[in-house]
Amino acid sequence: MKKIIIVGGGLAGGLAAIYLARRGHDVHVFEKRGDPFLAYSDYIDQVSSRAIGVSMTVRGIQAVLNAGIPKEELDLCGIPISGMSFCIAGKFKTRELAPVDSLSPLSLSRADFQKLLNKYAAINNVHYHYGQRCLEVNLDDKTITVKDNEGLIVEHKGDLLIGADGARSAVRQAMQNNCRRFEYQQSFFKHGYKTLVIPDASKLNLRKDLIYFFGMDSGGLFAGRAATIPDGSISFAVCLPYQGDISLQAKDATTMGRFFDKYYAMLPEETRKEMLSQFMEKPSNDLINVKSSVFHYKQNALILGDSAHATAPFLGQGMNMALEDAYILDGLFEKYGEDFAKMLPEFTQLRKAEADAMQDMAINNYEVLSKSDPVFFMRSRYTRYMSTKFPSSYPPDMAEKLYFTSMAYSELRDIQQKQNVWYKLGRVN
Repeated sequence: MKKIIIVGGGLAGGLAAIYLARRGHDVHVFEKRGDPFLAYSDYIDQVSSRAIGVSMTVRGIQAVLNAGIPKEELDLCGIPISGMSFCIAGKFKTRELAPVDSLSPLSLSRADFQKLLNKYAAINNVHYHYGQRCLEVNLDDKTITVKDNEGLIVEHKGDLLIGADGARSAVRQAMQNNCRRFEYQQSFFKHGYKTLVIPDASKLNLRKDLIYFFGMDSGGLFAGRAATIPDGSISFAVCLPYQGDISLQAKDATTMGRFFDKYYAMLPEETRKEMLSQFMEKPSNDLINVKSSVFHYKQNALILGDSAHATAPFLGQGMNMALEDAYILDGLFEKYGEDFAKMLPEFTQLRKAEADAMQDMAINNYEVLSKSDPVFFMRSRYTRYMSTKFPSSYPPDMAEKLYFTSMAYSELRDIQQKQNVWYKLGRVN
């Protein structure tokens, strides 16, 4: 049995803790927020405007189920997704997606899913330490120094450190300072976002089993997404540039009111007014892309989830890859036992290539959603038709593989690239 310290008790850290505790390890999680069962508002995070709903694809679902969490309980955290709908000039173009092996993607309540993970962490004897802010990480000594809400500073030592503390990871920062030739790249998208929440989605005449996309007719001005979660509310993510008359920093409510009236005209007037009110009051959130050259340090530490490969949510895969990280790590514990010297380099080898592929696809999707592309739907229909007509020679539909399978991201990127080539050839022909 090894003592494993996980910095960050969010979705990635929570699932990793369950996996490792099930193997009999002494797992300690240090989380700066409060207990979600007592400090629920810390996880709903309405004030800061972070994403309240998240999309869990089959990849993420399988990672959760393999950790011993019953599907029935996971289903209570989300609403099954049966398709996507794109708003163009006030009208919706809907694409239905059929489930595979009885599994459908879920539109999750982030807070409810967090509580589910914490419940099963407790069942598996994970030690959670709430209200603990990580001040320092010593990778060679395998220690962390934390400060609690009352100002008490304590050092903790383990046999393995895991950084699951998000895009601004303290563990990754320590790796930057200690690893020779550690390459790190952080870039910001030109857009940021705000999340606007309408408590009663039933008034909007939108299907709760669809994910809605907005802005494809805005000439690249903005990209929007909406999804319903089990409490009956619907969250709208509105992605806009930071500067300009119509932007995240806009001060003129009249101008922004015209923006909502134009691009969300299908919604009731009172809903548009509520969205405007929230938009003018809430702070914005950055969209950040994080790339690290390695995900481990010697045999002492590793990073996973957003700590290793944060990206913008335009592919809907950030959380899903983070959950898959935990599943892959568990498989390496099965393979190598407690031989961290062999395990950790292989974790980097396996996940670095997949992270790069996922980020490449997310950036490509961002460019599609934030630009006006009149041939987008024609191209999508062409892709589906050709893969159905010539399945042995034409690459399969990427959206179905992305949402309904656990196919490697590197393979999905290859499909995307092949579709680009085939589509260009088709246009020539």
